[in-house]
Amino acid sequence: MSKRSQQIDALFRQGQQLHAAGRLADAERVYRRILAAAPRHAEALHALGALAIQFGRPDAAEALLSQAISLKPAAMFQLTRAAALLALKRPEEAARVCRIVLKTQRNHPGALQVLGHALCDGGQTEAAIDAYREALRLKPNLPDIRSDLGTALRHADRLSEAEQELRLAPANPVALVNLSSVQKERGAFAEAEATLRQALGMAPNDPVLLYNWSLLMLLLGRQGEARDGWEHRFRAGAVPPRPFTQPQWQGEPLGGRTLLVHAEQGLGDVIQFCRYLPAITGNVVFEAPPRLLRLLSGNPAMPPMVPAGAKLPAFDLVAPLLSLPWRMQTPPAQPPYLFAEADRLAAWKYRIGGTGFRIGIAWQGFSGRHEDKGRSVPLSLYRVLGQQPGVRLISLQKGEGEEQITGAGFPIETLDGLDEGSDAFIDTAAVMMSLDLIVSSDTSIAHLAGALGRPVRVALRRVPDWRWMLDRADSPWYPSMRLFRQQDDGGWPPVFDAMARELRS
Repeated sequence: MSKRSQQIDALFRQGQQLHAAGRLADAERVYRRILAAAPRHAEALHALGALAIQFGRPDAAEALLSQAISLKPAAMFQLTRAAALLALKRPEEAARVCRIVLKTQRNHPGALQVLGHALCDGGQTEAAIDAYREALRLKPNLPDIRSDLGTALRHADRLSEAEQELRLAPANPVALVNLSSVQKERGAFAEAEATLRQALGMAPNDPVLLYNWSLLMLLLGRQGEARDGWEHRFRAGAVPPRPFTQPQWQGEPLGGRTLLVHAEQGLGDVIQFCRYLPAITGNVVFEAPPRLLRLLSGNPAMPPMVPAGAKLPAFDLVAPLLSLPWRMQTPPAQPPYLFAEADRLAAWKYRIGGTGFRIGIAWQGFSGRHEDKGRSVPLSLYRVLGQQPGVRLISLQKGEGEEQITGAGFPIETLDGLDEGSDAFIDTAAVMMSLDLIVSSDTSIAHLAGALGRPVRVALRRVPDWRWMLDRADSPWYPSMRLFRQQDDGGWPPVFDAMARELRS
């Protein structure tokens, strides 16, 4: 080996040591020195790619790792590239990469584990379980494998099996937070809290643990204990972080400064939390989803808005929308705080007419999200409402789920032209004002009805999303809303029977 090669090898070992010690910036500088001297050093390219994943730059990682693989198609390089593809939300490509490795190394436990991640992210939960089980058989001490298997079983609603696997996993924060999620989903809230406390004892500053703690506290109605953890949702990876350099607003008077509030998460979240915007005194700009601008602007008290993706005006402070309840000193606007456009209201009122008891229905959210599990319901459940004398069922469902109407077997009116433009809910808001009642599963339709102040009934799974809390039929968010809850997992018919009894009365 030449002296130059020996120097490069020594430098690479130094970079690895820095990397392992968590001195990532120093390690990056060393790897780049190596590449400056030897641009085709595959190991340095791979190490830089792994660092880019840690720095949250999966695009850069994928490019570096592709270069490394072109020079040396090692299994480790391939699997690190698969991790980058998963971070880029490209699970099908990640699965293909894992299968390339498994073609030559059939019993590679690491490849099976990453394949499980890709299959799980792609919605192929049962196939992911098989991949994890095989990895576990081949290498029982593979890091996090029982936790991964338990999580996949949880996604498959096999909660007792999931808990069994997670209890067998080494007691580390990753396994414990997954165990607490299973315990929460099966309604064992005291156990879930105790498990999270155990995990926080090991890693008190872990953002994933703190965020999961906040979700549990919010579900249990203990909002005061949720604030600190809720603010960690960006660092926990639950919400994509925004690279703002301006300081975070904490509720202090704005004076002459301008505050940018930015939307996050789904359309339903924006509808629920935009009520806080009119209550902020001073110069405020709201960065909103483009599809909601027109709906929100129907409230003249809303601040100036800019569509997400457009150039932002100058601002001094920043705040994410869903942090406002904990940062503001003044109470928010109460429903109705969104309003239908007068001309559309008149047009839809004429089209729908005044006969019968008019119920608008929606039954499905976006099935591609794990969070939707148990929140969408089959359209067939609405039959018991349609059987009540004088009732007209009118579909408010758009996109996914509409295909169920054809085979429903009971009358459902559809509304041609409903929200066909680029603006979301403009027609739906006007239609709701012409209805006697709205019935929905846990979707943005329920939030819109509540924000308009319309009578709305919401069907909820036994352990619902945090905002609906537990064991109450009302919602502090929406006075016109009533909540109908499952008593047992999957027990939807009694929920709709209860709605039908209320309707008859």
